[in-house]
Amino acid sequence: MRVDLDKYRHAGRIGAAARKRGIAGIVVGARLVDVLDDIEGYIFEQGAELAFPAQLSINEVAAHDCCDLDDPRTFAQGDVVKLDLGVHIDGCIADSAATADLGDHGSLLEASRQALEAAIALVRPGTKTSQLGAAIESTMQSLGHRPVSNLTGHGIAPYTIHCSPSIPNVADGARGTLKEGMMICIEPFASTGPGTVREQGRAEVFGARRKLKAPRNVDSGVVDQIAARRGMPFCRRELAREHGKDLTERSLKALLRASAIFDYPPLVEPSPCHVAQFEHTMYVGPDGAEVMTR
Repeated sequence: MRVDLDKYRHAGRIGAAARKRGIAGIVVGARLVDVLDDIEGYIFEQGAELAFPAQLSINEVAAHDCCDLDDPRTFAQGDVVKLDLGVHIDGCIADSAATADLGDHGSLLEASRQALEAAIALVRPGTKTSQLGAAIESTMQSLGHRPVSNLTGHGIAPYTIHCSPSIPNVADGARGTLKEGMMICIEPFASTGPGTVREQGRAEVFGARRKLKAPRNVDSGVVDQIAARRGMPFCRRELAREHGKDLTERSLKALLRASAIFDYPPLVEPSPCHVAQFEHTMYVGPDGAEVMTR
């Protein structure tokens, strides 16, 4: 399949600018939902679309935390805040993440950042995904931290956030091999805790099959909005903004009961700790990585 590099580059530039804008807005006392709304508004202003809802995950919450319409949470002194966002241009996706440090966690952030760069330096056709995982793990360990072992990087494809290859964050013997023409995302999570996550808490982010089969009693406007995502994730907040909270809740419950959609609860370390994440999307070129989201 031909890769439209110009569209990936365009999405990457917008995603990088949105990520930097979001990180700048993460300050003590700011509301999480205001930062997310600002990021997503900027993406739309640039003529792009969301590949998935922007997410803010704090401290031991590693990923998949998002805000509902009236979320009262604010950032606090000492927080480690992960911002993960995705942009697409006609299905060409740029997925990236960064971490804001509202405390004194510089070594943790540096472990994730350096691990990402160590892996990027190895990207070329023929590299084993296990080599990337080994580089990530050894880099983090050299800085006194451990990777989250059950979270991975991934491939991307048109309108598809996650596909092969899976890119481990540890030296786990994975058998995948990078091939020229792949689009991949590398995202090392560095932790001060055990280095494993589990699903915990209420999901705000959901996914659906590309061919959505909804029960007849679900509001057609809600169904149409979800179907327009073409299988890409969506969040409770965007539905509630268009259809109201009550109709959104009834619709989500009916769709979940019918297995027409599925949820993505927050991914959380089981004990209080801090997790940092950095991520880039890149093209596997003949001589190495072309990073789209710098």
